[in-house]
Amino acid sequence: GRSNLASNEQTYFDDSAVHWAPATSKNGVSYEIGVMDSDHAPHSSGMEDFGTCVDWPLGNSDWKSTSDELMAKTAITRYALHHSRHPLYDFVLEFTNTENYNYYFYDTTGDSYQVNTGSKGDHLVRFNSKQSTIRFVTGS
Repeated sequence: GRSNLASNEQTYFDDSAVHWAPATSKNGVSYEIGVMDSDHAPHSSGMEDFGTCVDWPLGNSDWKSTSDELMAKTAITRYALHHSRHPLYDFVLEFTNTENYNYYFYDTTGDSYQVNTGSKGDHLVRFNSKQSTIRFVTGS
């Protein structure tokens, strides 16, 4: 599986193994959330809500490790933002989390994509945007 990939390897997922759910962005644009793990657990007590600036530009499907500081704040260990192969969505954001947060990812346009992680592990968001770079992440 993908979880065993080193941080510098390309992401890969078998779309048939992903559970996709439709969602609507803050600006009313349709997107989809994909979850690959069935290990559901509640939000850990003692976790702090956060909002932090990031600079995650569109790139290839190689995993990018987050800094120690960002990892400590967001519980996101790595991400990849790249072009989607899906016919309806231009981009896919993949990320790996170590705590169950209700995340919001904000792109350069100010639109946001919610991913309420009920599991730790790899998550995916397929979306469309005129400016796909992720600029801000919140979690609660």
